[in-house]
Amino acid sequence: MTHARAKGHFDHIDAMRSIAVLLVIWTHYAELLAPLAGSQNGLDTLQRSVNFGRVGVVIFFGISGMLIPNSLRGSIADGTRKFLIRRFMRLYPAFWLSVPIGYLVYWTLFQQKMSSIGVAANLTMIPTALGFDAIMGHYWTLETELYFYILCLLLFWGGLLHQMRSLVTVSAGLSVLFILTTALHVIPNDAPGQYKGMLYHLSIMFWGAVFRKAYDTPRAALVVWRRRDAVVGMSVTYRGALVMLTALIALIAVAMALYDLHRHDYTHVSSSIGYLVGIALFISFATVLKVHYQPFVWLGEISYSVYLLHGVPLYLIFWLCKHYQWTSAPLGVYMVAPLMPAVILSWVSFRFCEAPSIRIGHALTSAPDVDVVDRTGAIQKNKLY
Repeated sequence: MTHARAKGHFDHIDAMRSIAVLLVIWTHYAELLAPLAGSQNGLDTLQRSVNFGRVGVVIFFGISGMLIPNSLRGSIADGTRKFLIRRFMRLYPAFWLSVPIGYLVYWTLFQQKMSSIGVAANLTMIPTALGFDAIMGHYWTLETELYFYILCLLLFWGGLLHQMRSLVTVSAGLSVLFILTTALHVIPNDAPGQYKGMLYHLSIMFWGAVFRKAYDTPRAALVVWRRRDAVVGMSVTYRGALVMLTALIALIAVAMALYDLHRHDYTHVSSSIGYLVGIALFISFATVLKVHYQPFVWLGEISYSVYLLHGVPLYLIFWLCKHYQWTSAPLGVYMVAPLMPAVILSWVSFRFCEAPSIRIGHALTSAPDVDVVDRTGAIQKNKLY
């Protein structure tokens, strides 16, 4: 596949990433900076109404589901080796770069300290699971991503990862488990929120994998059951299976919203609505509203670094404003101030850490005659995921 063809094919996915990360940025910036503002607090009220951050995370999870399983191909040994090396080089070097920077701004600047063991635990990407605080709170999504990879590997080893029936079953099963564990209070009330919703989030990621298959071959038949004479007793198209699975996931979000509304827990009502909006936007931007606007595509290409580092200028600006009493300006002014530094910092991270690491990962796992880098240093889209 040529670079141009691959790039055009995945442009809208990168644009979806940029939209997702901008929604996350909006939430994080508005939440922290609103107390400083003297006007335009509607920017915070708006994002809280449907939890823009949750919308962005749902889009990210859907994209991972759509792309990650497809990157596990070949024999078990070779496919696993390539997957582990490429995902490690894709995620960890840029993440490790963000950890000391985040610690300096999130912790040291605000006169807080973390033990060296705690910092080391953060380098694993699963500090919460190890009993330590995350240096930056949004790391929780990366931990969820790692668990998704583990489940994908297990399905791959069992020869089930690329079977529509298996993907639907896993996604629906995780949703049902989420309902049961929530109803039975299996997860303690004082557990971090990421663990309370993890089964649901993993279900959404596998929903993304189902979406990919239904999008590629919508009229393919999924056999629900066969008669004893091996004749198909009931089947449904891939598109039909996707519709039913989407309905299940959406109904869970509606049920959560109604439950939280009954308890007057409006914060969680907006989060539940965020799941619905995130799924709706994902479907729209992946099908009928594909965005190919190049600034969005470019931002999507560096979105992982943006996600990791967008809080660094935010907390620096917040500290400066608190320290020097720069208050009462419109909220939009405070939100815009760290945005360009965040993009520049993220581009530097991508250009000098993330992209070279990805190239190394592909060099370690690709045939020597495969050209995976264009003349600008960008990774070909068919080789990135």
